[in-house]
Amino acid sequence: MCHEPTAHATALKGFLSTQPEEMVIKCGTTYSNDRKHILIEYFGKKYLVSLQNGEVKTTLGETVSLNDATLILQYLRQCSGLPPRGKWLSFLELPEGIMHHEPFLNDACHPLAQTFGHRLELFNQLASQLGANNIQMGDTAVYVPAFAKLPLAVAIWEGDDEFPAKAVILFDSIAPHQLTTAALWVLGCELTRKLQVMTEQI
Repeated sequence: MCHEPTAHATALKGFLSTQPEEMVIKCGTTYSNDRKHILIEYFGKKYLVSLQNGEVKTTLGETVSLNDATLILQYLRQCSGLPPRGKWLSFLELPEGIMHHEPFLNDACHPLAQTFGHRLELFNQLASQLGANNIQMGDTAVYVPAFAKLPLAVAIWEGDDEFPAKAVILFDSIAPHQLTTAALWVLGCELTRKLQVMTEQI
């Protein structure tokens, strides 16, 4: 699933109409040194968001994808300020998650199982580049701080002769207070896409 340009336009409008101080306090972010940008960490990488026009770039000045820019703006606008709770929910358990559960499995979870079901060490290695740390779940699992107050978990069960590999992406139970279910769908898909791109670059 991809964000449409209209989703970005809506996120941009919301960002520009929100007090910067409120976003910094609630979202676990800081100002840049010149105080003209918000400095935010997203999947282990730092980004600058212009307070003047909402443009999102890496700290090296690189442009970012429409999906990433939209998610960052949505998080800054919508984050409640509440911390993670340490309890995991499946996509099915999110508000109206049942409506899009099968597509989420097809777009985000099944590709992870296919790519990493027999390459657990590679999965751990690549996930660490997104700021992830290992946790106890499945045959291997990681805690991924997508945003400061919105972590994800990914667990993989290795396939064998009887059962195919399986992967799940879980959301901290605070997630519905930080992003909409539609945005969380895109967030999960972006996590999968980033890991797959990294695999292709090896």
